[in-house]
Amino acid sequence: MTDSTLSPDEFPDVVELNVGGTYFTTCLATLRKYPESMLATMFSGRHRLARDKEGRYFIDRDGTYFKVVLDFLRTDDLPDIPQNSLEHAYNEAQFYGLDPLMAHLENTPTLSAQKLRQDYLKTFDDFEILLDSLIEEARKPLSKCPYRTTSVKIGLSGIMLHRNFKEKEYPTGEGHNCYVTQKAFCIFHPLHTCKRAEVDVFMECLALELSSRGFSAHGAENNPPQCPWCTKWLHEVVFTWW
Repeated sequence: MTDSTLSPDEFPDVVELNVGGTYFTTCLATLRKYPESMLATMFSGRHRLARDKEGRYFIDRDGTYFKVVLDFLRTDDLPDIPQNSLEHAYNEAQFYGLDPLMAHLENTPTLSAQKLRQDYLKTFDDFEILLDSLIEEARKPLSKCPYRTTSVKIGLSGIMLHRNFKEKEYPTGEGHNCYVTQKAFCIFHPLHTCKRAEVDVFMECLALELSSRGFSAHGAENNPPQCPWCTKWLHEVVFTWW
């Protein structure tokens, strides 16, 4: 394998590529179509490009989704992509700095819903930290026995509703002996309302987020109990490991 640096005028009009072991042929103009993209920069002549033993320009990426990138550059239309491949295609578009392709992919129902879900989960305090802790806690019993399932109780906290107690006695609801706080491993806060409907939405989003990370998990409570004092909900997340 050799390296070469070419001026913009020295690249051939038809370019042979080796992307992670998959071969492509395209026009130089296609690769330079979006001047701000990484591909255009790579083939601007300002950078040294590696070649394989056959002289093809080598890009050290998985070539599986490069076809999506190339088809978009050729037509400016989003090619047919299986639903389970959209995120991979988006990652490649991001790597090559193709903002127009990223925008097209972000507007697909699958990725649009995924982004909205992630934006919703980000409204919860320290969500990523709590999620990592939740996964770690669910794994702990596996060190003793290869259980098929493990579960972790979590709390869901929303807007404080003062009910069934005197405001002077418990001005913020902290003075009571909350069984949700006692039983829950961690508490996700804040729900935008304390209604059951949002509890269901959160649990569905949580299961989908865990699924996107390779875990099989679901909420176990059909009728999760709620503290009558501070309105926290107690739920349970069940992980299936095999």
